[in-house]
Amino acid sequence: MENDIKKANAEVDTILGFMEQKYVDKVPEKLRRVFKENQMEDYKPNINPNIPLAEQNLQIHTLALLAMLNLNYWCESEEHKQELLNLYAENDKKREAELREKYNPDNIFKKKEQEKSTEETALVEYKAEGFFRKILNMIAQLFKRQ
Repeated sequence: MENDIKKANAEVDTILGFMEQKYVDKVPEKLRRVFKENQMEDYKPNINPNIPLAEQNLQIHTLALLAMLNLNYWCESEEHKQELLNLYAENDKKREAELREKYNPDNIFKKKEQEKSTEETALVEYKAEGFFRKILNMIAQLFKRQ
């Protein structure tokens, strides 16, 4: 977990390096120093400034930090800030509902019962060997032994 946060700090620091100076200046120097000082030393983020951030393989903590920076420092108006807060709250509700559905103990037991009840039983046709077939098999085995 701590390594993930250190990687996220490195990614945020790299992203800030690609941003326009007017946005970087809005982030307090002390916070920028925290990102720089608390990053993983041997981790070099692979961030391409020509590709949108949504399409890059960023740490989940990086996205959370960028969302926090956007909300606290880069939002131009209170209306935009409120829209973001509503969007974040809606996303949290969706995530909680997904987790509740996925890990609800009642549903887990129902799924197991459904799996048991949907187990298929197939009839297999069994044909006994006929008299003629038995004689042919015995002759074939005699020739195989030699």
